[in-house]
Amino acid sequence: MKSKMRTIRIAICDDEEFYRNELEKLVSVYGNEAEADLQIDIYSEAHTLTEAIEKMEKMYDIIFFDVDMPEMSGIEAAKAIRKVDENVLICFVTSHERYALDAYGVDAVGYVIKPMKYTDVKKIMEKAKIQIYYRMDEEKAQKRYLEVVSGRANVLIDLEKVVYIEKRRNQCVFHMTDGEQVCYDTLAKVYKQLDVETFLYTHQGYIANFHYIKEVKRDAVCFGAGMEIPISRKYYEPIKKRHMDKIYRIRDERNRSTS
Repeated sequence: MKSKMRTIRIAICDDEEFYRNELEKLVSVYGNEAEADLQIDIYSEAHTLTEAIEKMEKMYDIIFFDVDMPEMSGIEAAKAIRKVDENVLICFVTSHERYALDAYGVDAVGYVIKPMKYTDVKKIMEKAKIQIYYRMDEEKAQKRYLEVVSGRANVLIDLEKVVYIEKRRNQCVFHMTDGEQVCYDTLAKVYKQLDVETFLYTHQGYIANFHYIKEVKRDAVCFGAGMEIPISRKYYEPIKKRHMDKIYRIRDERNRSTS
């Protein structure tokens, strides 16, 4: 089964309604053709979009800016956004090809000339999609693998295989589905590099991978096959609640699928 890619978040900013609607239509056609999940937000003013990004209220993968807009031009808005978001892809929409030179000042992915042609929009979207998905894969890989020092070598640990991590004197032991791996970092230092939604402290000397938890008892977290680690009073309630929420969610999903 093909895995579902994350939604591509797109903003279209143009002070002219006709071109906003036209570009939204062309981008949507591309989404249907490429079977890409797109979320498109429309803006009529550059400063509204810029403020939303500066305040971290919105984040986008690609922004289409009309160059000629009152109050704040697309070039000015792009420069402001670049100060807070280095990764967002920016494409300019313009009636004048001479503005293409300005696109390089903000590392733009390209530009589309008005009146817009679907072939031009498709070319930009294809180029953007490759960059966006590559970055997604890179971020996913960075979250999945952890590089640690073990002995005299650097070792990559596949975090999806880690059941729990144990503090052992001045070392950390990664207990994995296919063995153990020792490293010389402290448990606190290792924890700072982990996804805190997946890895949880159960005790000052133990960190559990939530996805492997089978049961939460008063004094222990159980992973099955007789494998368990201690849980302290401090962590019992939040971990127990989250574990039960997971069980109820799985039960409800099963009931819906059989009804």
